[in-house]
Amino acid sequence: MIRSIALTAFALVAVLATLYFGSALATANVSQVRLEGQLSAAEGAQVRRAVADELARPGLRTAADVVAAVKALGWIREVSVRHHWPDTLHIAVARETLAARWGEDAWLTTSGSIVPAADAEAEHVANLPTFRTLFADAPRAMRVFNLLNESAANAGLRIRRLEENLGGEWHVLFDNDLEVILGSADISERFGRFVAVYQSTLRDAPQPLDAVDARYDMGVAVRWRSATAFRQPKREAHTVAWSNDG
Repeated sequence: MIRSIALTAFALVAVLATLYFGSALATANVSQVRLEGQLSAAEGAQVRRAVADELARPGLRTAADVVAAVKALGWIREVSVRHHWPDTLHIAVARETLAARWGEDAWLTTSGSIVPAADAEAEHVANLPTFRTLFADAPRAMRVFNLLNESAANAGLRIRRLEENLGGEWHVLFDNDLEVILGSADISERFGRFVAVYQSTLRDAPQPLDAVDARYDMGVAVRWRSATAFRQPKREAHTVAWSNDG
């Protein structure tokens, strides 16, 4: 009985040792790296450089070491490493899904993580909106964007820029150059009021819109493209508009 237990324990240790040794050998004598994933040229170069630096370190490197090195780039969601004998390392990479430009030198993922801008000219990020905030962190900015984006899309509007100013007020700029001022509170309700007025009245207005101020308990204020200032809406009105001469 004791001998049986000892043999079982020895076999388990041998299996674990074999697994570790095999994992270490998975990166030994590698002369080729094959990379799989929807990456730009700059992103692919970053991954290859991270792998090369890891393999150049002294000692046997495990597949887990290579995975950790690639994930340390910051914008990788998933990575797997396989050794194809005799000398090829196959690496499959899935990057984080980018949602917006964060300031001037980074990107924001759908999960609210900030990642470096690997390739600012890449086609798949060229049309992403820009977020600029003075107080809100990245997850907060992503939550605000998610509050607004679906309603905007349903109204035929695409958000180009989302900003938070020094007063903590949120501004939205759409692709058609229309700006909406939402303020710092009740953002979802105010945006919903703007969308309702836009769809019922403003979308087909004969005069081009410049901006809409939704910071009111009732209604919104409208500035036409040639107007110079907002006028406060009447309490019972949904929209206030004015002509160039008055």
